[in-house]
Amino acid sequence: MLSAKKIGPGGWRYYFRSVMVGDGRRPAGKPLRAAQDEAGVPPGVWKGRGLAAVGLAAGDVVSERQAELLLGEGRHPDADRIEREHLAEGKSPAKARRATVLGRPIEHNQSPETEDAKERSPWLALDLVFRAPSTAQISWALMDDEHRLVLELCQDIARDKALAWLEDAVAQIRWGSGGKHRKPVKDGLIVAVFRHYESRAGQPLLHDHGLVSIRARRPDGKWGNLSADSMLENVVAAGTLYSLFFMEEVGVRAARMGVGAARGDARPPARHGGRGH
Repeated sequence: MLSAKKIGPGGWRYYFRSVMVGDGRRPAGKPLRAAQDEAGVPPGVWKGRGLAAVGLAAGDVVSERQAELLLGEGRHPDADRIEREHLAEGKSPAKARRATVLGRPIEHNQSPETEDAKERSPWLALDLVFRAPSTAQISWALMDDEHRLVLELCQDIARDKALAWLEDAVAQIRWGSGGKHRKPVKDGLIVAVFRHYESRAGQPLLHDHGLVSIRARRPDGKWGNLSADSMLENVVAAGTLYSLFFMEEVGVRAARMGVGAARGDARPPARHGGRGH
């Protein structure tokens, strides 16, 4: 199952307080990694072929500042360093900051001069939630740690394949008046992935949040915004593919491990401590 939700400029605060720490409640002042350790969830990691354009690599840990800059402000995840370098070169603070913005500044969208009300409330990321199929959820909850890790690997592979399909077949960049120009993205997507082990009610529920940055590069190399319509219209198709990829991986690994691995052992689930959707 795959669901999607837009994240606006202020939405990253909710994700920092809750989603990035397994949907627990992060105390004020507690560092992100410490809160994740306490919640029993792993750190977020970066995914997507668009990472190279901002100096990141797949598997890099998502820092709080990187996420704030990219997902909360639409700026380069290493904006602080870039801004310092431009200031050292003698550029004005305004120009130094503008050099870190990927595409159009969100301040422009929020200006009263912007006529389109939709543009005055820009979205900066898309939250894709990948939930493993219900039959796999039951097996994952009852299996021992060895087999549970196998299902988590299947989740990793299926999620990444679905994201790759969105990059190759769906993601479009738009520009011009009313977004009249649309082309496939130049590189790919930039995604921050966070693993959860439980529902908000504390029940076992294996799922991932893939926070897709709206910022992507046009064919000419300039930064712009993804087409929201293209992504949202294909959520059902991407979810179907994700489920198929997942069960395909389960079948391959069950065949290698034996039929018992596919059914699972009726053992109590281990408590992960994380909380999720």
